[in-house]
Amino acid sequence: MWVSKITEEDLSNEIIDKLLFEGIVDTGENIDCIIVLGSTKASKYRVPVAVKAYNSGRANKIILCGGALKKFPDEESTEAEHMYKRVLELGVPEKNIILENKSQSTVENILCALVELQRAFWLNRVKKVLLVTSTYHMRRSLAIARYLFPIHIDIVPGPADDNNTNRDTWMNTPKGRERAKREALNIVGCVKNGVIPDFEI
Repeated sequence: MWVSKITEEDLSNEIIDKLLFEGIVDTGENIDCIIVLGSTKASKYRVPVAVKAYNSGRANKIILCGGALKKFPDEESTEAEHMYKRVLELGVPEKNIILENKSQSTVENILCALVELQRAFWLNRVKKVLLVTSTYHMRRSLAIARYLFPIHIDIVPGPADDNNTNRDTWMNTPKGRERAKREALNIVGCVKNGVIPDFEI
């Protein structure tokens, strides 16, 4: 089934599972840089995945994306600034953290990360990056990145499970079902609006 043909009525558990989760696996290979997309829960779920990859020696730089100003339990700050503090707490040296503090959406996360990659490495020297975001958000993020990044850069998914929207549990709670369905419709909308190319599931 082509994603552009999917309607809300088509969104069975099987279709949502294929659309959001099928084939989303971190290969574990070394990369040039780790890119973490921002959200209000990114410090809790995404940052540990990124730091684990960093500590395993897969890369020595982490880009934290997200300029949206949010109210967190401990402060009001941008998503990237909030992640930055957590990454430091987990032992990553400041010199190896790149703060991308302007983007306001997933598309802008990707575009602004490209600028930071250019400044830190030169894009022609970057061969592979690890893209870290919530598992249910990965398909759309990966598709956007692969569409917007130069063709020579390989993008490896770094899925981060949360409490409500894991592949095996999203259908068990109203919050999980609502979030998964909304993300599935976001993907369909991105295809129909030309943000990402159409694809089959």
